[in-house]
Amino acid sequence: MTKKIIYQNDSVVSLNRKREHLRSSDEAAFGASVSRSDARAAAANEQSLSLVNRIIVDETLPFYIAALDGTLIHANNRYEKLYSGLDGGTLTPGPTSLMGRVISPSMEQLCGDVQSADTTVKVHEHVSINGRDLILLGRHIPVRSDTGEIIAIAGTYEDITSHHKGVRETARAQSRFQDFARASSDWFWECDSRMRVTSISERFTAIVGSPASLYVGSRLEQFGKFSRNLEGREDGHYAMANRKPFRDQLFIYANHDGEIIRFHLSGVATFERESGEFTGYRGVGMDVTQRYKDAEAVEKTRIDLEDTLAELTRKNMALDVVSVQAKSALKAKNEFLASMSHELRTPLNAIIGFADTILASEDVVNETHKSYIGDIHNAGSHLLELINDILDVAVIESGELSLNNDVIALDLSLHQALSLTSSMAEEKAINIDAVTTSSELYIKADHRRFVQIIVNLLSNAFKFTQEGGSVGLDIETRGKRLAVTVWDTGMGIKEDDQGRVFEKFQQVMDNFYSRSQEGTGLGLHISRELARRMGGDITLESEVGKGSRFTVTALLADKSEIDEDDVQWI
Repeated sequence: MTKKIIYQNDSVVSLNRKREHLRSSDEAAFGASVSRSDARAAAANEQSLSLVNRIIVDETLPFYIAALDGTLIHANNRYEKLYSGLDGGTLTPGPTSLMGRVISPSMEQLCGDVQSADTTVKVHEHVSINGRDLILLGRHIPVRSDTGEIIAIAGTYEDITSHHKGVRETARAQSRFQDFARASSDWFWECDSRMRVTSISERFTAIVGSPASLYVGSRLEQFGKFSRNLEGREDGHYAMANRKPFRDQLFIYANHDGEIIRFHLSGVATFERESGEFTGYRGVGMDVTQRYKDAEAVEKTRIDLEDTLAELTRKNMALDVVSVQAKSALKAKNEFLASMSHELRTPLNAIIGFADTILASEDVVNETHKSYIGDIHNAGSHLLELINDILDVAVIESGELSLNNDVIALDLSLHQALSLTSSMAEEKAINIDAVTTSSELYIKADHRRFVQIIVNLLSNAFKFTQEGGSVGLDIETRGKRLAVTVWDTGMGIKEDDQGRVFEKFQQVMDNFYSRSQEGTGLGLHISRELARRMGGDITLESEVGKGSRFTVTALLADKSEIDEDDVQWI
């Protein structure tokens, strides 16, 4: 039959109580220290048998009884088997081989602890049995007489190794959970079934600047409010009212300084495991104030950009209107210039023609009249040149310039340009020995316009080179391009002015490029535009006091493209 220990107020109580009390000799024996004298030891052993018979114990557990001085006076078979299996170490009561004879020092101390506590004392003991490390829970219980006096110490041992490991694993898992929770959020909160805060982590204090305990017992909406988050969701209230989980719901809190702090709250409803009854909510909160400030800044920037874009669109529309008007005005101007140029050139050609006829006639009255007629011829020729330049600009700007880019012989184009300008060199005694016109190269260009470019460059060189100076013309190939350079020994152009010489109506106002020289300031502008329309360009290199070099480039004609029958000749 299994005997069990009955616990009542952490004391062992005998179930087979007797109406009569223990004899005074028994009480004295178990209440006094047990010495090592044979007489007293024998008396204690006899009385312990009487004590064991009065205690109901669970025989499946190792069990012992010790006198108050720490002497082991009884142990069951389970205790003896447990002790005999020890690989090392000892249990607090000591081995059964010393029962009733030797006081165990550790048991002596334990007896004192039990008497001082006046209740059960639990002790974990680590032992090794058959190569296994075990943890034993020792429950050391005061044994009382019928009068309530502690007369002995009884104890049991239970193997709690698995339980201890489970508790340790649970603690480790709980620690990991706490680490994950701290890593994923700032603080924790919990509500009861009435949605009143029952707990809130101290981290909340560090964020809002008020003790977390102030909020316990309050509902969440009493110290903050749910609002629309960055995703446009505001379902925190709905979720909690319907006991559903929610995530990243914006919760706005204003601290005592009026500072707005924004949190993302996430929570899950909790229910009683057995009954399924709703018990409240548990959740976490994360400070997202800076995130929302950044989002507001981005939104403000977006709105500003949209306003700027709207303003730019409005201005672009206005510019489009102005551009249409400008194009219309430009078209009207070009049409006017073309019409007027045509109307002006007809009488000018007549004037120049009659002047040529009179000068060639032998019927001129006298030299004075001949001089007047020569002035008329020169003025008419100059005016015709200006009209032609203005007409060229008008045609270029209108986009109606028509070019016939054919294969032309370079040397014949250069020779023609030189023949049209050589008289200017003769008038100023300019040396043109370095002007090279001989070449066997062919280019792809509009013949009339290419000659016009070379004429403009040579005319400028002769015009702005002092008497007795030199003008030259160099030819070189650059890959698939031809470069023709017209150079002079004039005064040169300042670096700051070099870009302006290609602009319309521009002439450098000091030294050699000045208004004392005739011209509209359109020649270089027209020449560069023509060169670019034919796939080339014009560049300038100049140094004050040493002269200038204007280089025009054009596309070389491939030998396979050259057909003597198609080449334009002068």
